[in-house]
Amino acid sequence: MTAEDGLPGAPDARGTPRAKLGWLALATFAAACSAPPPRAANPTRPLDERRAIEIILQAFQDERDLPVRGKPVALAPGKQLEVDVAAQGRKYGVAYVTVNERHALGPSLAARDPGMGDALQLVSGIGEDGDARVLVLQDADYLYDDQVGEEHQETTVTAELKLRRDVRDFLVRAHAEKWP
Repeated sequence: MTAEDGLPGAPDARGTPRAKLGWLALATFAAACSAPPPRAANPTRPLDERRAIEIILQAFQDERDLPVRGKPVALAPGKQLEVDVAAQGRKYGVAYVTVNERHALGPSLAARDPGMGDALQLVSGIGEDGDARVLVLQDADYLYDDQVGEEHQETTVTAELKLRRDVRDFLVRAHAEKWP
């Protein structure tokens, strides 16, 4: 007679100390072999606009372009893109666009095509600004987290270097193609 027959007092093989020890060892082994739970991504935020403009200014100087304060460029009637840094005597510049600016510009600032990957987004104005070329840098492309040590997933340095690279690539193209 066994415990499965439902008879009281029948010995149960699972209840012996040796069987309990075996189940405990199996459970411990299974837990040790399992992967750690997935970590949540660190919260990120974009580079501050003032810091971004400092980096843009430095990139202009690195490429021997004299940076000046940009002027607004008309994208659509009543919608102007604020150019943060422009080249003196030239018709090209860089706009670091924040979420508030994106909302204010609405559909007049075309969304970047996701199929273009990491390609730079250039826009031209309308009317008298029709020949102006502006590099649009979305703040959401330059994110970092506030973690320290090994917890970093996106560092400030990485975001700043990416911004500097993008501006320099734009300026190299402007020089190579002899933009006005």
